[in-house]
Amino acid sequence: MSLEEFHQQPFSLVFKQEYINGRLVESSRDVIIHGAIPVAPRAIPSPLLLRPTTPDDERALLPCFRAAFAEAFEFCDYSREQFARGARESLHHFYNAEFHRPLPASGIALGPSGTREAGKPIGAALVLQQNEGWALLDMIFVSPRWQRRGLANALAAAAMTELHTMGGCRTLISRYHLGNEASCVWHHRFGFVDEPDLRLAQLYLRAARHELRRREQMRMLTSAEKQRLTVKRDKWQHEVDRLEALVRCGREEDAIPWRKWCGKSRDEESQQ
Repeated sequence: MSLEEFHQQPFSLVFKQEYINGRLVESSRDVIIHGAIPVAPRAIPSPLLLRPTTPDDERALLPCFRAAFAEAFEFCDYSREQFARGARESLHHFYNAEFHRPLPASGIALGPSGTREAGKPIGAALVLQQNEGWALLDMIFVSPRWQRRGLANALAAAAMTELHTMGGCRTLISRYHLGNEASCVWHHRFGFVDEPDLRLAQLYLRAARHELRRREQMRMLTSAEKQRLTVKRDKWQHEVDRLEALVRCGREEDAIPWRKWCGKSRDEESQQ
C-alpha cells in the first residue's frame, strides 16, 4: 500500500489506523461512552428467574461473562490468556471494590429447569454504589444462548426499580465502548442518553473532516454529498467549540464525563 492509498482509506471511529512499513495497521481505540438515565421504576417482567447477587457469584458468573464477551469489541485485541485474566479481574473488582460496594439492586438471571444451565447464572446486571446521588451499572451481560429474549431489559429494569425503592439515587450511569455496536444499541433503546464528551466530539470531527477531504481528493463528491458532509463537519465543529469553551471556563465536568462522574467519587473518597 502506498502512502497515498493509506490517506484514501475511510476514517475508522473504532480502530486507530497507522501506516507502518507500507501497511495499514489497525488497533482498537479505547473510547468509552457514558450514558445516563433517571432512576425510576420499570415494569418489565422477566422471562426467567432473577435473584439478588451474592459474593459467591464472583466465581459462578465467570462462564457467563466469558461467553457473553468472547466476541466483544473491548476484548478484540486480547489473547486467550489476557481475556481469561480480564474476565476474572472484572468480576473481582466488582465484588471486592475498595471504595464502592455492590448494591442489592444487582441481579442475576438463572437458567430454567430442564436446560443445561438450570440454576446457573446466565445473565447479570451489576450495580456499584457511588456518591452524589448516582449509581453505576458496572456491567450488564447475558450468555449468547439467552440473548434477544428481553433478559437484559428485565435485569436493568429490576435494578432501576430496586434503586428507586432504596431511595437516595437519582441517576444511573452506564459505560460502553464506542466499538461495541450491540451495547450502544441496547443502551439507547433502554433509555440511556449519552453524556456530552469533548474527546468523542473531537473524534467525530476528525472523521467528518477526513471523509470530506478524502472524497474531494478522489473526485467522488456530488453536490448533495458535499452539502451533507459539510453540514456534518460543521455540526461537530460547533460541538467541539462549545465543549472547549466550557473547559476554558472551568466547567470540565460538563465536557468530560469521566471527570464529572469519577471525579465525584474521588472527591468523596479523599474526605473519608
